[in-house]
Amino acid sequence: MNINSASKQNPNRIAVVMATCNGAAFIEQQLHSLMQQTLQPDLVIIRDDASEDTTFEILSRYANQAGFNISQNPQRLGVNENFAKSIADVPDGYLIAFCDQDDIWLPEKLEKSVQLLTSLTNDLTQPALVYSDLMLMNEAGELIHHSVHQRRGQHRYKHVWDTFIYGNMVSGCTIVMNPAMKLIMATLPPQGGFIYDAWLAMAAFGFGKIAQLPQPLIHYRQHTQNVTFADHRARNRMERWINHWQNSWKANSFLQEEIQLAKSFYSIYANRLSVDKRKSLEKLIALNNCHYLKKKAGFELSFRSHWTNRFAS
Repeated sequence: MNINSASKQNPNRIAVVMATCNGAAFIEQQLHSLMQQTLQPDLVIIRDDASEDTTFEILSRYANQAGFNISQNPQRLGVNENFAKSIADVPDGYLIAFCDQDDIWLPEKLEKSVQLLTSLTNDLTQPALVYSDLMLMNEAGELIHHSVHQRRGQHRYKHVWDTFIYGNMVSGCTIVMNPAMKLIMATLPPQGGFIYDAWLAMAAFGFGKIAQLPQPLIHYRQHTQNVTFADHRARNRMERWINHWQNSWKANSFLQEEIQLAKSFYSIYANRLSVDKRKSLEKLIALNNCHYLKKKAGFELSFRSHWTNRFAS
């Protein structure tokens, strides 16, 4: 692609994959940030999911540019299936970077991600991915928080298998992964009740390689149509205790998404997990339909040796 003349050469071929849906308001800002990358992608695959606004019209302006592959679904598929079809279109051997439609990438996002990814393993058949924290911005593009992980309390513990299975901390738009992960994406259940990033991260934590970049490299836009993190702020200690007490006395959905992910993943990949990881997943699955206190006890047991600063703000 090499749109930015300052782009550095890289021996690894890179594909950026974007799934769009009604993103006309901000998509050109995201595309502009791609073009300003210090390490340019070789291919940009964008699949629009039957947008009802002018998103596809905007994308069509890029259709004749070298390196762009633009298409549109005739009917709405949803984020998981849309990304799965886009990943399937990536030629074999490419590194793959996921991209949302309304964020802004820092110029070194791809370069730093690829550097870390290629340092993890030389074996292209071993699944590997890297991810990062994000900075939160509002609809106008103004920064409102320097760390999504801090906002969600995910800076308080180590990011390892034992903590991941009780709550995904890997945001899909930050993922850059190696070619082996394409096979993992191909097994993603289209209606699994969880998002693609958790499926990929479970494989990387479970039997592959995974690493977090030391700094956020994306300005994540929170707006009226995209409130992924709006309801996931970290609670203070009093709020947590009140929440625990309230949930102790009523039916709850605590860990249900994590349990569904565990069940689906176990059915396909149990034989690729170590004995210890397989047992930990079985313990999580066994919590299905249990009352809140039993689920909370399982959560605490899995986290107990991985807190770094549990009560940090």
